[in-house]
Amino acid sequence: MKKQVISNPFRIHGVVEGEYFTDRTDELRLMVRSLTEPGSKLLVYGPRRMGKTSAILNAVNQVNNKGGHAFLADLSTASTAVDMCNRILAAATKIVGKKWKSFLTDIISRLNISVSLNHDPVTGLLMPSLDLNLRGTDSDKQRKTLSSILDAINDSAKERKTTIGIVLDEFQEIHKFGGETAEWDLRGTIQQHGNIGYILAGSREHLIRRMIIGHGSLYKLVDKLPFGPINPDHLAKWINLRMKTSGARVEDVGGPIIRIAGPRTRDIIQVARKCYDQVVVKGRATLDDVEYVFNEIVAEENDLLYACWNSLTAHQQNVLRAVVASQKGLTTQETITKFSLGPSGTVSNTATALVNAGHLVRDDAYTHKRIATPTGYDFDSPFFKAWVIQHTLSDIGLPQ
Repeated sequence: MKKQVISNPFRIHGVVEGEYFTDRTDELRLMVRSLTEPGSKLLVYGPRRMGKTSAILNAVNQVNNKGGHAFLADLSTASTAVDMCNRILAAATKIVGKKWKSFLTDIISRLNISVSLNHDPVTGLLMPSLDLNLRGTDSDKQRKTLSSILDAINDSAKERKTTIGIVLDEFQEIHKFGGETAEWDLRGTIQQHGNIGYILAGSREHLIRRMIIGHGSLYKLVDKLPFGPINPDHLAKWINLRMKTSGARVEDVGGPIIRIAGPRTRDIIQVARKCYDQVVVKGRATLDDVEYVFNEIVAEENDLLYACWNSLTAHQQNVLRAVVASQKGLTTQETITKFSLGPSGTVSNTATALVNAGHLVRDDAYTHKRIATPTGYDFDSPFFKAWVIQHTLSDIGLPQ
């Protein structure tokens, strides 16, 4: 009789916490300190899918569970600075508004703008939102509104002689609403706040790198916490343990999963989760299952990956082929000739565009990752990389 298996021990959707969360002890300690220390400013930066948001939300929960006040505002989808304002107001109301009954009216009274209130169908709380017409005003006025909201939260905390922890997730999107001027506006606002502990979290490296070096807007303003991969030995052991304690008979699959899917935490856990699904069928997980389930994920995502490929120019496609197949530098004559890449300057510009678009990563001190590829570039997604190898190299006569 097969040993009964329980629910999948790996989670990739929503906030990962409790038994599904591992490591990040040092990072959590720094985050909690920043969210509770008056006037603290911590920059948490690193590539996407490393688990930044889950780690940050675990820190936020720790603060709130101990009687403090902290919230996260996700700014990643904002189309205007007013959208950012609404995100911050909503997040603050859901967390702080539950503890301070007068918090919302206090904030609104400090603002010289029109705010409407609507009941949230889930929580029943009155949720604030700014006048929609503000979205059509000039970017300078919108940024001033954002500053006034953060000022109001700081003043409210000061009046109560306490600290509020605020996480501005994907904060660098402020750049869309005024370029470097917007970045300096944000600096000018948050550096005056002595009753807010800030975490600025972001993943767009080309913007953040410029902000923190030389005379950038965040230079000497923030403490920096690079957020890189989990220690692979720790993660491999944790994966194996989670498999075994969930009723699976497994070989040492943790290490191979990390090698094929790493270094991004989410990609690794996605393969581990899929690998565990094999246990339901076979009652065990073997080394052969790792490569099988990895290719299964690539096949399942075929439509999305194919659409992504078709959205690129022919030159971008050739650069991606070169990244996976060339044994020389990307701008060497051999690579340029073999993959029809044209002038070296054009190749460099295309590679930079692919990095900025999130398709490639490069050897860079910001990411704390040394790329061990001849071209100096690698794919952001191991699944897209595998798809390019499987589906496009034969177009130019190369083996898959």
